[in-house]
Amino acid sequence: MIKINLLPPELTKAKRERVRVAGPSSATPVVILLLVVIYIFVGSFAYWVIDKKRKDDAEVKQLTQDRDKLKKQIEQKQKEFKELMDLKTLLANQLEILDALNPPNRLLWAEKLNMMADLIPKGVYLTELNVTESVIEVETEESKTRQATWVKGGRKGEQPPVIKKPVITQTLVISGITWANDPEQRLQLIIRFHDAMKEHSYTGRNKKTRRFMDNFKDYIRIDPTYVDSVAGRTVNRFKLILNTKPFLRKQ
Repeated sequence: MIKINLLPPELTKAKRERVRVAGPSSATPVVILLLVVIYIFVGSFAYWVIDKKRKDDAEVKQLTQDRDKLKKQIEQKQKEFKELMDLKTLLANQLEILDALNPPNRLLWAEKLNMMADLIPKGVYLTELNVTESVIEVETEESKTRQATWVKGGRKGEQPPVIKKPVITQTLVISGITWANDPEQRLQLIIRFHDAMKEHSYTGRNKKTRRFMDNFKDYIRIDPTYVDSVAGRTVNRFKLILNTKPFLRKQ
């Protein structure tokens, strides 16, 4: 069939140009391939990001669980440690109190009386021995330490209880008379008895030296003496007073 183009030549040329532009391009497969590659890359990257986040979340969860577990273990250990320290403090206070009630340096009065029999000068006669005991309560060293630690720490938490122990002090009062014809000699006998107690010592079976003044304070008080008459004889009555050192726990 014969086709007759009735259009002017310039219009026919323009139509051919439009057909050429709108026709299929050789670059289309490349574009499609590039889009596929980009899609695969984006999808892979998104999967990697999601997977990494999932793993990170799981790791964070595990670390959190491990941290909580360790925290509980630490809290338990701290509680056990506090209980042990409280028990240690209690035992230390109880030992200090028990030692105060039955101190290792308590006087052996039988020993003192035996020694006194050896040191009484001739012309001195004892009429009475009297021992009194006083007890005061003082705070234990362990309690002082805990109080100081609490104050140094800013007084945080409950204040530790104040624990006290008894401190025992004994007083020996020696009453007696001195007899001599010379009044001055009667007074000198009191001084001789006083000095004899200060100086007397002996060596025991364990080869250790024991002094009469052991566990006594060094000062012996002499009360004012006065003249009296006993069985028709003129005598001087006297009192010597000795105080023991406080019975404390040996360190």
